[in-house]
Order: sequence, then C-alpha cells, then structure tokens
Amino acid sequence: MNWDDILALLEQGEGQAVEFEKSVPAEDDIARELVAFSNADGGKIVYGLDDKNKHLVGADVGDDFSDWLARVGKSHCSPAISPQVDVFEKGNKKIIIITVAEGDDKPYRSDDICYIRDGIVSRPAEESEVKALTNPWSGKGLNKRQLRAMQMMAEHTDITNREYRDAFSVSHKTAHIELTLLADKGLALSQGAGRSTRYILAARPEL
Repeated sequence: MNWDDILALLEQGEGQAVEFEKSVPAEDDIARELVAFSNADGGKIVYGLDDKNKHLVGADVGDDFSDWLARVGKSHCSPAISPQVDVFEKGNKKIIIITVAEGDDKPYRSDDICYIRDGIVSRPAEESEVKALTNPWSGKGLNKRQLRAMQMMAEHTDITNREYRDAFSVSHKTAHIELTLLADKGLALSQGAGRSTRYILAARPEL
C-alpha cells in the first residue's frame, strides 16, 4: 500500500469496509473491530489519521506492534483472528493499516459477544443475525467458495459448474475440482453427466 492508496481510503471515508482511528485504542476495542470485520466481508482499520479533518496524526506504536496485535487477535477473539499489519511512514509519523479478512469460521466473538459491522458502526449482533452468520459447514476443511456454494445449494436446491464459475470467477477445472471435493466429502451429490451435471446437498443442514 502506498500514499495514494491511503488517500483513496480517506476519500472513501468510513463505512462498511473501512474504520479510522486517530490513535491505537484499547485491546478490547481492537478486538471488537476485528470480530466485526471478520463477521462481515472483511475490511481495513487505519490508525494515525484524522479522517474528519484529513490530518496526519501518527500512531504511537513500537516495533513489536504486529506481534502485540497478533496476541490480541488470539487472546481476545474466538475463534482467533490473524490480521495483516502494514506500517507506512510519512513525515516521521506512522500510519498503521490493519487488513482483516472475512472469516471462515463465523460467528466470531469477543468477550462472548458477537459483533457485526453495520455501516460505520461495529455493534452487537441480534440473535437472528448471529444465526444467519452461523455456517453449518464450518470446520469441514472447505474454502470460502465451497462454503458459499453449500449455502447456494441450500437456498437454490443445486449448483452447476457454470454457476460456480460465474459466482466465483474461477476456471472450469477449478470449479470441477472443488465441486467434486464436496461430493468426495459426502456433503454433496452429483446428478447427471457432462455439462448437465448438477450438485445437490447430501443432507439438509441443521440450523
């Protein structure tokens, strides 16, 4: 990430995928944001910038910040969250950019509270929202595409190779391999042959 990228984030402003903080907050505040972004589509948390006045404030952090943040993600988040940390220096001041990926093991919690990203706010999720986050196929060794494909099959009865390719922008071969793995794991059943092959759930999930 370069200075132009940071300026682009400033121009974009806070929202569903971006959070600005002038300074590094307390551990529990950081954990809440990590959890909220992991339960959503991921995003970036920027320390050291005043996004309201567009001022470079600088974050007061030591060289061990990445290790410290990793400990926060492990000790204050359940399941553990491992964000990416980038440090950008300008004018002898540091800007910290934390990139949080969408989690594979939702719902994530901090202090037993499930937080979600709601626009510019990270708030506790309602019971119905926690239920919607819970993926019954988590922990079965599936990647994000396969997890979403399972949800698509649950919602739309089946999925084809073409639909998988269109949904995830992958090649025919990748779609075939990943769909076949779902069948090999006993999670999906294949019906038909060749281009007409469709994959359906082997069993309805327990929600």
